[in-house]
Formats: sequence, structure tokens, C-alpha cells
Amino acid sequence: MDTTFSDVVKKVMTYYPLKVKNIYLLSFKGKKAVWSIQTDMGEWIMKKVPFDETHIDFMLHAITYLKNNGVNTPGVLKTSSGEGYVKLNGEYFVVFETVYGRSPEYNNDGDLALMLKGMAAFHKASRGIESPNGFYPSYLLTKWKSDLQTRMERLKAWKEQRQQVKNKNEFDRVFLANVDTFLQQAQAALTTLNQPYFEQWVKETEKTKTLCHQDFAAGNLVVGKDGKLYVYDMDSLTVDLPVRDMRKILNKVMKKDANWNLPMMLKMMKFYQQVNPLTKEQYLILAADIQFPHLFYGQVSKYYENREDQWTVDKHIVRLKDMISTELSKNAVLKSFLARLDEVVKRGS
Repeated sequence: MDTTFSDVVKKVMTYYPLKVKNIYLLSFKGKKAVWSIQTDMGEWIMKKVPFDETHIDFMLHAITYLKNNGVNTPGVLKTSSGEGYVKLNGEYFVVFETVYGRSPEYNNDGDLALMLKGMAAFHKASRGIESPNGFYPSYLLTKWKSDLQTRMERLKAWKEQRQQVKNKNEFDRVFLANVDTFLQQAQAALTTLNQPYFEQWVKETEKTKTLCHQDFAAGNLVVGKDGKLYVYDMDSLTVDLPVRDMRKILNKVMKKDANWNLPMMLKMMKFYQQVNPLTKEQYLILAADIQFPHLFYGQVSKYYENREDQWTVDKHIVRLKDMISTELSKNAVLKSFLARLDEVVKRGS
């Protein structure tokens, strides 16, 4: 390990009532880093977090709130003086409990049930949370329409730009051949958000508060030795409709085969519905969010905004084609899903 890092970690650990034996760097991404710390009191996980005190205070408050309401998530080790974090040279460090177990798998029904019921329990447990300092690091609840509108405008702008380019490459050609279809899907999604039941749900959630994790996926979950689901990585919590997490996990599962799958979608939503039941109208909002071409947009923006500069053009093209295939397969599935909504909604009664 880089000696300067090793020194920093050792220095941070002097604030805790533990004796350090070994330090292992697990991951490093510029502003973020994760270490395994072997101590006289077992293994702990230290994270360097890329935000300040007010954000950390909210995260720590949310972790306690969720744990008190039955969510399994690693606890935070307090410093010798009772603080939840250490500030050193303008950087912030938090030490978490270690949970041993395995990553859940999407193609295992038992694990899928744990994940979707766990997500539903997470949303339910977060209700009523207030910020300890009046500050919410992220509040995406009221930005739905403006965010989707902005993404749609960006797709239109890229379309106009690439049409003007004389020497189009294959990425441009694939993008231009499909963009109009996805602009129509984007417009249809936005039209659904003009329904009164969308505004009503937003208003309710402004009062009750629901947190979304934003990456409630296998990579941030562990099935513990006790068979329970543990949720990690509370860095990106936001106040929002549960739909955000639901859409993200559905997209994650469906893009694995580049194809939407009705039985899988029904199964996942029935698991969710058993723990945190939604109404028919609320599922229509989920359908609208799914209808918006998030995967297509994400892949196109990665390429045109150079967000993955390590990737070859060929890799971008392969990914784009996969995302297009996934996006094009969803409309028929969504239609069938909505036709069977009663069956899903009943699971929560």
C-alpha cells in the first residue's frame, strides 16, 4: 500500500479505542477509498467519504433511524470522544462494522425475494425521517419532471449535432437510427407525470419523507451468515418516491439478458408489494419511469460526454446495442404488466 495512505489510515485510527494490526486497501476511486482494518477487536471497514460534516451527520442519523426501524445495515464505530467520523487534513473518514456473508444473486428466487422485500422494508423504515440539521444532502423528489425534461433535451441536442457531422462513425449511426423512438418514449413518460396522482404522491412524500438508496443492488447487499439481508453504502441517500430504486433494480436485472421479462417483473413486484404495498396509480408512475429511456440515455451520455474514456469505441457500440435491445423489449412487457396490475396490487392486501 502507498505509505502516505498507510500513514493517514494509522493516524485516523488513533482516534478510535482500537489497536491496529493490519491495514488492507480494498478500493480507491479518487475522492473515495475503502480499507479493511484488522484490530485487537476484529475487522472494521474504514471509508473515506467525499462530503462534509452536514452530509455525514445526515448519513449517520439515517443509519441509526433505519437500524431502529429494523433495517440491517453495518453500524458506525464511534471515536474515543464519541464522534461518528474523523476529519483529517480536510478529508473525512467513517469506520463501519464488518458483516460477513455472500452477495445475493438475481437469478436465485430466494435471493431475489430477500432483495425486493429488503428494498420495500428499507423504504417503509425510512418514512418519517427528518434531518438532524435541516439539511438533506439530496432531495430528488421535486425534480422528476425537470430532470427528465433536461435529459430529453440533451438527446435532441445530440441528435442535431450528430446529424451535422460529415464523418459519422458507427456509434453515431446506431444512435441516430434509434433516437426518435426513444424521444417518443421520453415524451410518453413525461405525459404520465402530468396526471394528478403523480403530484399527489409527491405532496404526500414531502410530508412523510421516504428515502431511496439509489443503488439498492447486489453490489451493495450481503446475505449474512444469519440469512438476513444487509444493506451497505448509504452515501447517496435521497428523499424520493420508492419508484427510483424499483426502476433501477428492474433495469439492472433486465439488462443482464438485454431483454425485458414479464414473469421476472411480476415476481419482483409481487415480492415488493408484500412488504410495502403500492396503489395501482403508484405502479403507473413506476411504469412511466421505466418507459423513459434511462439505459439508452446513460450509454449515449457516457460516450458523447467522454465519461468512460478508458473504453474503446467498439465497447461503447456493443453496450449501446445491448441497451437499445433492452429498451425496445420493454414496451410489450410493460403493457402486459399493467394489464395484470390487479394481480400485483392484491399481494399487498
